Amino acid sequence: MIATVVAAVVALNMPGDVSTTTSGAVCRILGTGDDCGDSDGGDNDVGGRGDKPGGDGPQIDPADDTEPASDQPDENAEPGDDNGNTLPSLCNAPQERSSNSNVSVPGNGPASTAAAWGYSQLVNFVIDKIDNEKNKEKRVKAALDDLAYCLPDYNIVIAKPQEGNLQEMDGSAMIQTVEISGQKYRIYAFKTGKFTWAEGNDLGWKNRAFYGNFDVSEDRRTVTFEERARPKRKKDWKPGDEGCQVEGQEPPDRSRYYNTYSPLDNEGSSAAVRMLVNDMRRCYPDYNVVAMHSEQKSHWEEEPDQFINKSRYRLNSTEYHDDEEGNDIESGRAVFDVYVFDKGKFKNDGDGGFNNWAIYGEFERDGMEVEFDTPDPADLKNTADKTGTEKVNFNDGAPKYTDTDKSKYPGTDYDGKVPGDKSELNQSLVEEYRKSFPDKNIVTVKNFDEISFSEVSGLEHLAEVDGVDVFAIDDGTITNKGDGGWKNWGFGGNYDREGDSKTVTFKKNK
Repeated sequence: MIATVVAAVVALNMPGDVSTTTSGAVCRILGTGDDCGDSDGGDNDVGGRGDKPGGDGPQIDPADDTEPASDQPDENAEPGDDNGNTLPSLCNAPQERSSNSNVSVPGNGPASTAAAWGYSQLVNFVIDKIDNEKNKEKRVKAALDDLAYCLPDYNIVIAKPQEGNLQEMDGSAMIQTVEISGQKYRIYAFKTGKFTWAEGNDLGWKNRAFYGNFDVSEDRRTVTFEERARPKRKKDWKPGDEGCQVEGQEPPDRSRYYNTYSPLDNEGSSAAVRMLVNDMRRCYPDYNVVAMHSEQKSHWEEEPDQFINKSRYRLNSTEYHDDEEGNDIESGRAVFDVYVFDKGKFKNDGDGGFNNWAIYGEFERDGMEVEFDTPDPADLKNTADKTGTEKVNFNDGAPKYTDTDKSKYPGTDYDGKVPGDKSELNQSLVEEYRKSFPDKNIVTVKNFDEISFSEVSGLEHLAEVDGVDVFAIDDGTITNKGDGGWKNWGFGGNYDREGDSKTVTFKKNK
């Protein structure tokens, strides 16, 4: 099976209960220093160092015995063209997209069930890992840096929901509620916005953290975010020069990959290998990458004229290998050879699967043999990620309408009976709020914290009726993290849903 690939998509695709060993993969590959989330030396609530240019994630071939993806690049694209070889982030891409698939994912088109799954699983992955930390502040810092790594084009806020706090965002990619050390936090990823913490609400790492391109008010209660800077190539950089091709990037830190690979965790190990390739692509965006398990036989049928980078990484414990330095790593289980190059032909002489190898770039593949050609220059100015297009604006402590509006369903003219049965209540709420807000899609759920929002526009928390929260949105994807069925949630409007999936993608009502 032969296909030319420059834009294939991969994912973390891990269950929500990822093991501790698996979840160590994310923070270990940040490349931003050993202490995740170091402050900038100022107030301890500032969870970033201002804007930090970062690369984009890879598009990687499945590297197994299945058909590879086959999105075709624009052969005439130049860096900066809107239709160039974009580099969407690895971390929020949920699954491979085959040539005949109708599934769209971030970086490749409109929101979909796949997109929401990717964001939700990313957050689960991060939170599972940081629960090993002993200190709550360290856990919040670690989660912040992990998410900033995986979503390099967004500003990130992690904050306790507290009455009176205001959030206003444009270009919203994700809103999700999580627990850290048994305490509720909300995670926001967005392009621009303004966050205000109410008087009397505590600040500091236990209550809030943020990362990106921001200004903090004198009273430290209002933080205004602008879009993060795009990565840039180093001026006059050429193959053979030391360091990364991109400003502000460093080759992957070996220590961040230790203990990310285990024979008992195939999915986690596979994710670690893909992330290693992802890191290399952020460092060298214009080149092909191969990561190959050193324990498995392979060879170059046509060796590249020059390797931009040739290195070796250990992904398991270093307990018996304390004397290893640089590339001086003995071949064996969980040790990977990584090659960055322009063109060549490579052959895997053993089994496929991400836990054995991962490949990225422009190539034609026939089984385990891959012929690489020179990729188009990566477009560092255009990620093609989809976000919300209308403002998201709400108050943590209160919905937009309350029972002071004298309606049994606040914000509507409804004055009928409020059903005591939860299933009937959800159906009634959807029906009545759809009448009062005909231009909006309506979602009801028994708990705000059980809904994850992805790529959402025009989100409003309308009301709370007998323990049921009512939301209006223009478009975007929601995922119910709790129980299904009418007694737990409901929705109406213009939407797509696959079967009984707990993920629903809404479109603007015409």
